[in-house]
Amino acid sequence: MIQGLDPILLIYILSALVSAALAVVLWQHRGKTGVISLLGAVLAAGLWDVSLVLLSVIDHPLATTVLTGTLFLGVGFATMASLVFTLVYTGREKFLTTPTLAVLSAEPILLAILAVVNPFHLFFESFDGVLEPGPLLWAHVGYAYLVSGLVTVLILGFLYRSRSLYKGQSAALLAGTLATWVANGVYAAGFVEFDTSPIGFVVTGSLYAVAIVRYRLADIVPIARDRVIDTVTDAVFVVDTDDRIIDINPAARDLFEGTDRSVIGTDVHSLIDGYSVLEEQYDEITTAPVESEREFSLDTVAYHVRSTPIEDSRDRHVGWLLIIRDITERKRHEERLEQQNERLEQFANIVSHDLRNPLNVADGYLNLAREADDPVQYFDEIERSHDRMETIIEDVLALAREGSAVTDPEPVALADLAERAWESVDTGDATLSVTFDMTILADAKRVTRLFENLFRNSVEHGTPDGTDDGADPIRSSLEVEVGTIAVDDGGGSIGFYVADDGRGLLDEEDVFEDGYTTNPAGTGFGLSIVDGIATAHGWTVTAVESERGGARFEFRGVDSAPASSQTDPASVSDIEAEAPRD
Repeated sequence: MIQGLDPILLIYILSALVSAALAVVLWQHRGKTGVISLLGAVLAAGLWDVSLVLLSVIDHPLATTVLTGTLFLGVGFATMASLVFTLVYTGREKFLTTPTLAVLSAEPILLAILAVVNPFHLFFESFDGVLEPGPLLWAHVGYAYLVSGLVTVLILGFLYRSRSLYKGQSAALLAGTLATWVANGVYAAGFVEFDTSPIGFVVTGSLYAVAIVRYRLADIVPIARDRVIDTVTDAVFVVDTDDRIIDINPAARDLFEGTDRSVIGTDVHSLIDGYSVLEEQYDEITTAPVESEREFSLDTVAYHVRSTPIEDSRDRHVGWLLIIRDITERKRHEERLEQQNERLEQFANIVSHDLRNPLNVADGYLNLAREADDPVQYFDEIERSHDRMETIIEDVLALAREGSAVTDPEPVALADLAERAWESVDTGDATLSVTFDMTILADAKRVTRLFENLFRNSVEHGTPDGTDDGADPIRSSLEVEVGTIAVDDGGGSIGFYVADDGRGLLDEEDVFEDGYTTNPAGTGFGLSIVDGIATAHGWTVTAVESERGGARFEFRGVDSAPASSQTDPASVSDIEAEAPRD
């Protein structure tokens, strides 16, 4: 029929060779979802090509009969395998039951038998010695067009649902789907004199193979994309078992600034390189195909990552779905709740212990006064107990107020606050040295109270003989210094300290605990209030020994005010007008 047309014969030979090469490549990836069915389509198209080549060069009745059977066997199985691949790839593998596969496989076998037997000339009709398609062959042609139409609809539908897929995947799928139609169309329309349909199947197989090998498309079925669409507010990655990025959503690209869709198909380690914490978390959650969760921090942002293994319809592990969520606000909320619970516990302890003691003392003296002939002698003791309770109550209220989170900080001149606080504390002959001029973002009233408590702590515990007997709480030679700390965290934060040359600290770990004091007359809440104010601002405070042997309190994580606001920080008069002292 086409004997002697050497260029056409060469085209079929090249098409068959391409089919063989594709079969080798696909066989290397045979464990991936859908590859076996695609391999079947490529081999069937190759059989189609080979049969056409041999029919062109062999002129023997028996050989011609056999080759006619193999030709239509390839035709039928190419159509059937393309449908199976499409169902698998688009997530409809559930329809491929054993009975369904048996029916689909029966059509190519029956087609080959009919082509060989040609019963009643219903498969081929002869007109003046020329074979023409008979009713049975036309029935197959109709069936083939129906299957090709279904394949096209399924692929285009998948592309529409997954239209945010990267360009390489979309182009390969679309071009591969159209290739069979174009190849068959040019032959049916009479543009060429030979059947180009098998070449179209080879082109389709080539494009799908490129998609599988280059983009790992067959590893992750469309359900992964559905999950991505459902969780677009979080950073979502889909990776295969070779650690290659299969999909990434916009939130994930925003997480790594400057990242675009070109990272798809690359190793995930190239994306997270330089983020040692993230690399460690990734390696841990992808060690085994089990769902796992982790929490980690990058700079000042807290994240929660969930790893969900992805399996195909045959329960084979083919990758992971990674969802990274910013939980910074949740963590801050949890910390605030924890702080509130701690304050409630503090209040309960104070009511049950600290307030009960002076209350019992006052009650005891009151009973004595009732029985005494001269009760006036006990009134002073009762009054002292009441004063003690009043002091405790004031400190507890301050502890509760100052511990709540600062939500609206303003630029304040730290040196002005320190000097104002110094003036409000009875410091005797002690001196203050402020060695800086810094503007920070803070609550001016609370920072003023912080300085007041620190200054009061310095003068009350800096006695000349090194004891806290309360006899002479003010050390005449005491020097208190407020200065800055060099902080290099890359985040624009700064630090400051308050130090004295008093007798120092006895136990650096206990000074911030509620009720801790070495002065019998104190309540032990002064430094707890300092710690609460620092925590409310998001600062950290530590107590160490100063260079001169006294106490030194260091504050880190302090936010400096923007340059535009440092020219007009809150002044002392503004603070006094807006926030009068308690």
